[in-house]
Amino acid sequence: MPNYQVVDIEYIAERHPVRAFNTYWKRHAVDGKVPQRSKINPAEIAGILPWLLVLEVNRMGDSVDYRYRLAGTGCTEIFGVDYTGKFLGEHLTPEGTEIRRREFAQILAEGRPIISTTNLPIKGKDFIMVHRGVFPVRASADDTDQIFVAIAPVTTECTCRPAAGI
Repeated sequence: MPNYQVVDIEYIAERHPVRAFNTYWKRHAVDGKVPQRSKINPAEIAGILPWLLVLEVNRMGDSVDYRYRLAGTGCTEIFGVDYTGKFLGEHLTPEGTEIRRREFAQILAEGRPIISTTNLPIKGKDFIMVHRGVFPVRASADDTDQIFVAIAPVTTECTCRPAAGI
Protein backbone atom coordinates (compact mmCIF):
# COMPACT_ATOMS: atom_id res chain seq x y z
CA MET A 1 0.00 0.00 0.00
CA PRO A 2 1.52 3.32 -0.99
CA ASN A 3 2.43 5.69 1.81
CA TYR A 4 1.85 3.25 4.71
CA GLN A 5 4.22 4.26 7.49
CA VAL A 6 4.45 3.37 11.18
CA VAL A 7 4.88 6.64 13.09
CA ASP A 8 5.60 7.79 16.62
CA ILE A 9 2.53 9.03 18.50
CA GLU A 10 4.24 12.42 18.98
CA TYR A 11 3.89 12.93 15.21
CA ILE A 12 0.10 13.16 15.59
CA ALA A 13 -1.72 16.27 16.86
CA GLU A 14 -2.95 16.12 20.47
CA ARG A 15 -6.63 16.48 19.58
CA HIS A 16 -6.59 13.85 16.83
CA PRO A 17 -8.74 10.81 17.79
CA VAL A 18 -5.77 8.42 17.49
CA ARG A 19 -3.61 10.40 19.91
CA ALA A 20 -6.53 10.94 22.29
CA PHE A 21 -7.39 7.22 22.35
CA ASN A 22 -3.71 6.34 22.82
CA THR A 23 -3.66 8.53 25.95
CA TYR A 24 -6.82 6.85 27.23
CA TRP A 25 -5.56 3.32 26.42
CA LYS A 26 -2.24 3.93 28.19
CA ARG A 27 -4.07 5.18 31.28
CA HIS A 28 -5.83 1.80 31.49
CA ALA A 29 -2.80 -0.36 30.62
CA VAL A 30 -2.02 -1.07 34.29
CA ASP A 31 1.42 -2.55 34.95
CA GLY A 32 2.06 -2.75 31.21
CA LYS A 33 -0.83 -5.20 30.70
CA VAL A 34 -3.33 -4.94 27.87
CA PRO A 35 -6.35 -3.04 29.26
CA GLN A 36 -9.53 -4.88 30.15
CA ARG A 37 -12.57 -4.05 28.04
CA SER A 38 -14.60 -3.53 31.22
CA LYS A 39 -12.36 -0.55 32.10
CA ILE A 40 -13.11 1.27 28.84
CA ASN A 41 -16.07 3.56 29.43
CA PRO A 42 -17.67 4.89 26.21
CA ALA A 43 -18.95 7.96 28.09
CA GLU A 44 -15.34 8.96 28.84
CA ILE A 45 -14.37 8.81 25.15
CA ALA A 46 -17.54 10.13 23.51
CA GLY A 47 -15.57 12.50 21.25
CA ILE A 48 -13.52 9.57 19.91
CA LEU A 49 -16.36 7.05 19.38
CA PRO A 50 -17.18 8.14 15.81
CA TRP A 51 -13.61 7.24 14.85
CA LEU A 52 -13.44 3.80 16.50
CA LEU A 53 -13.71 0.33 15.08
CA VAL A 54 -14.01 -2.61 17.47
CA LEU A 55 -13.04 -6.03 16.17
CA GLU A 56 -13.51 -9.43 17.79
CA VAL A 57 -10.60 -11.84 17.58
CA ASN A 58 -11.93 -15.25 16.49
CA ARG A 59 -9.44 -18.06 17.11
CA MET A 60 -10.20 -21.34 15.33
CA GLY A 61 -7.44 -23.86 15.93
CA ASP A 62 -4.31 -22.42 14.36
CA SER A 63 -6.10 -19.72 12.39
CA VAL A 64 -7.33 -16.32 13.50
CA ASP A 65 -10.03 -14.20 11.89
CA TYR A 66 -11.40 -10.79 12.81
CA ARG A 67 -15.01 -9.60 12.77
CA TYR A 68 -16.06 -5.97 13.14
CA ARG A 69 -18.29 -5.66 16.16
CA LEU A 70 -18.76 -1.89 15.86
CA ALA A 71 -17.95 0.84 13.36
CA GLY A 72 -18.23 4.45 14.44
CA THR A 73 -20.21 6.90 12.34
CA GLY A 74 -17.13 8.85 11.25
CA CYS A 75 -15.51 5.62 10.06
CA THR A 76 -18.62 4.60 8.16
CA GLU A 77 -18.75 8.02 6.52
CA ILE A 78 -15.14 8.05 5.29
CA PHE A 79 -15.16 4.38 4.26
CA GLY A 80 -18.50 4.60 2.47
CA VAL A 81 -19.53 1.29 4.08
CA ASP A 82 -20.61 0.17 7.55
CA TYR A 83 -18.25 -2.63 8.57
CA THR A 84 -20.36 -3.72 11.55
CA GLY A 85 -20.78 -7.51 11.39
CA LYS A 86 -18.37 -7.93 8.47
CA PHE A 87 -15.09 -9.85 8.50
CA LEU A 88 -11.68 -8.31 7.91
CA GLY A 89 -11.04 -8.19 4.18
CA GLU A 90 -14.55 -7.36 3.02
CA HIS A 91 -14.42 -4.11 0.99
CA LEU A 92 -10.61 -3.78 1.39
CA THR A 93 -7.89 -4.25 -1.17
CA PRO A 94 -5.93 -7.52 -0.77
CA GLU A 95 -2.81 -5.51 0.08
CA GLY A 96 -4.70 -3.49 2.71
CA THR A 97 -6.12 -6.68 4.21
CA GLU A 98 -2.65 -8.23 4.45
CA ILE A 99 -1.22 -5.16 6.21
CA ARG A 100 -4.07 -5.26 8.74
CA ARG A 101 -3.57 -8.99 9.37
CA ARG A 102 0.15 -8.41 10.04
CA GLU A 103 -0.60 -5.50 12.39
CA PHE A 104 -3.22 -7.48 14.28
CA ALA A 105 -0.91 -10.51 14.63
CA GLN A 106 1.82 -8.22 15.96
CA ILE A 107 -0.35 -6.57 18.61
CA LEU A 108 -1.71 -9.98 19.67
CA ALA A 109 1.88 -11.18 20.12
CA GLU A 110 3.33 -8.03 21.70
CA GLY A 111 0.39 -6.39 23.49
CA ARG A 112 1.40 -2.91 22.30
CA PRO A 113 -0.38 -0.43 20.00
CA ILE A 114 0.77 0.29 16.46
CA ILE A 115 0.38 3.85 15.19
CA SER A 116 0.54 4.57 11.46
CA THR A 117 -0.26 7.01 8.72
CA THR A 118 -1.62 5.63 5.47
CA ASN A 119 -4.03 6.04 2.59
CA LEU A 120 -7.37 4.24 2.97
CA PRO A 121 -7.10 0.76 1.38
CA ILE A 122 -10.48 1.10 -0.29
CA LYS A 123 -10.87 1.51 -4.05
CA GLY A 124 -12.02 5.02 -4.82
CA LYS A 125 -11.12 6.21 -1.30
CA ASP A 126 -7.35 5.67 -1.48
CA PHE A 127 -6.73 9.41 -1.86
CA ILE A 128 -7.78 9.91 1.80
CA MET A 129 -4.77 10.05 4.15
CA VAL A 130 -5.50 8.89 7.72
CA HIS A 131 -3.79 8.33 11.03
CA ARG A 132 -4.53 4.88 12.51
CA GLY A 133 -3.99 3.44 15.94
CA VAL A 134 -4.42 -0.29 16.51
CA PHE A 135 -4.90 -1.18 20.19
CA PRO A 136 -5.18 -4.58 21.90
CA VAL A 137 -7.94 -5.02 24.49
CA ARG A 138 -8.93 -8.04 26.54
CA ALA A 139 -12.50 -8.89 27.40
CA SER A 140 -11.41 -12.11 29.11
CA ALA A 141 -8.87 -12.39 31.89
CA ASP A 142 -5.77 -13.24 29.88
CA ASP A 143 -5.95 -13.13 26.09
CA THR A 144 -6.31 -10.14 23.83
CA ASP A 145 -9.66 -10.87 22.24
CA GLN A 146 -10.69 -7.46 20.96
CA ILE A 147 -8.90 -4.88 18.85
CA PHE A 148 -9.82 -1.21 18.92
CA VAL A 149 -8.81 0.76 15.85
CA ALA A 150 -8.94 4.55 16.01
CA ILE A 151 -8.81 5.95 12.49
CA ALA A 152 -9.54 9.40 11.09
CA PRO A 153 -8.33 11.74 8.36
CA VAL A 154 -5.09 13.44 9.37
CA THR A 155 -6.76 16.86 9.86
CA THR A 156 -9.51 15.54 12.19
CA GLU A 157 -9.85 16.89 15.73
CA CYS A 158 -12.08 15.35 18.36
CA THR A 159 -14.03 16.97 21.14
CA CYS A 160 -11.85 15.56 23.88
CA ARG A 161 -9.89 17.18 26.64
CA PRO A 162 -6.18 16.28 26.25
CA ALA A 163 -5.21 18.10 29.46
CA ALA A 164 -7.61 15.90 31.46
CA GLY A 165 -6.15 12.70 30.03
CA ILE A 166 -8.80 12.60 27.33
